[in-house]
Amino acid sequence: MIMANRVFCISAGQNETKKTDHPIHRQNLYLNYGLLSLASVLHRAGVDAIQIQGNFNSAESTFKRCVQLGLEDSNYSVLISVPSFYAVNWTNEFITLLKMSFPDVKAILGGRWVVDRNPENLRALIPLADIVVPGISEALVEELILGASGNLKVPPRIYTYSQLNYDLLDERELYQPSLEVSRGCGMGCNFCQEKDEPLTKLKPAEDIVTEAAKSILVDGLTPMNFYLEASMFAPNGRWTASLLEQQKAHDTSFKWRTEARVDSILPRHLPALYSSGLRILDLGLESADPHQLGRMRKCNDPGRYLKKASELVTAAHSAGIQIKVNLLLFPGETQASIQRTSDWLSDHSDKVRGVSVGPVIVFGWPERVSSYIEYLCGLGASVSHSPMQGVTHLNLSSEIDFDGSMELSAKLGKQFMDSDDYYFLKSFSYFSRDYTKEKFLLDCYGIESDLNFSVVNGQ
Repeated sequence: MIMANRVFCISAGQNETKKTDHPIHRQNLYLNYGLLSLASVLHRAGVDAIQIQGNFNSAESTFKRCVQLGLEDSNYSVLISVPSFYAVNWTNEFITLLKMSFPDVKAILGGRWVVDRNPENLRALIPLADIVVPGISEALVEELILGASGNLKVPPRIYTYSQLNYDLLDERELYQPSLEVSRGCGMGCNFCQEKDEPLTKLKPAEDIVTEAAKSILVDGLTPMNFYLEASMFAPNGRWTASLLEQQKAHDTSFKWRTEARVDSILPRHLPALYSSGLRILDLGLESADPHQLGRMRKCNDPGRYLKKASELVTAAHSAGIQIKVNLLLFPGETQASIQRTSDWLSDHSDKVRGVSVGPVIVFGWPERVSSYIEYLCGLGASVSHSPMQGVTHLNLSSEIDFDGSMELSAKLGKQFMDSDDYYFLKSFSYFSRDYTKEKFLLDCYGIESDLNFSVVNGQ
């Protein structure tokens, strides 16, 4: 039964994928858990809400889905989250359709990283938007919907964690759920958007277990797992023990994944984390070349950093935790520096399940990133091109231009990850839960040269 007069929360989609546009990349469902947090806040306040994800569907098909679910019966404004600059064109198309059919409905836009405290810039790109909201909006969303005003000030940075209500997510059975467990990082890596954001405490284990128990589905699709979202997952022994205790007390268990630095988790905690359900750790190594680690400001002592990385990878393998290594090709990169990273991966290849590799891309409004781009150029980079407003591609050095960096990224991926590894990692967290291994392998056929993994022979 369709519920009338509810708030439609739209996660803007993209007309094309960020990486090579092929069917496999279009199976990724990146849950906009920030928007789901807002929808959950509204629901607890007594306002009916539904979240619809644009994903890689057309703006027209998403709009038709909204109408099918009762948009014409709603008296509320429509909330639209713009998660990246790649979603701007899609958002314009969606709002145009909205205004043509329902001219009196207000479109309220947000998107922390895209707005970046410059709402007027986004308003210039999306002129049909009625209100553009900067910052984090949990503290404002009720005001936005129940008493929308066009004169909003930048909201305070209040870090609260609302429990995510997955019943508000359209086609929720297709998504692998996320649980936000901390925000910020503050470690100063110069490529990170949260380099200056203080790290918050981990969400209490009792809240995580309660939320997980309410969210998990057991059905005939790919098993449901959780991604514990944190820019830097940094558990201590007390928190880990509490998570195990709460799981036992609530008689619930679940498998989960998270992302961490090589120095944010102590190896001795890994066996207990495995017992609590940790199965995949996305490790932000970035590089194994000491000079590149210094350029990134990733660490002060590259030798000690890489030693810790080896210890963590070895301990994770012993504990049964799969490691996916994140690599970043950075300004100043040379064939020699990439070879050092490749050598490190070769030395640990029996302990690494897969890799994610890509060149640094600068996101942000020109006036906000100009000094950073100047800094990167001082490290040997130069501007290659800007495929759209807010996105700048770089030539990494005189040896490696942008196209070369993409080719090297794919080469590293193919060297250290095959189709079995790739499907395991993606289906655990990102692929639509109805995307079977058989469908995946069929989609691989004929596009092998466009893939960033090797296809296992005979499959």
